[in-house]
Amino acid sequence: MSQSPRPSRRIFELLKAYHESRENIRALVDMSRMREYEKVGFIDAWQEEMADFFADNGYCFACNRRLERCSCEEPLRPLAATRH
Repeated sequence: MSQSPRPSRRIFELLKAYHESRENIRALVDMSRMREYEKVGFIDAWQEEMADFFADNGYCFACNRRLERCSCEEPLRPLAATRH
């Protein structure tokens, strides 16, 4: 995660970026000659990057709430882990 402060985006901006990225990943995976297990690994890595992207902007990737309001039983990126 980045150590420099970045301006936080609104959840709607994050979700728009997520959906655009998801469509790009879907097209890339569909066109790829990767084996199925490689595609799963690729998608898993992309999801991890998305979770970091949301957390860097102060939101939980799973529930889309601000990290301080996240009520997930097992948060993907706990609030304490995102503070430096």
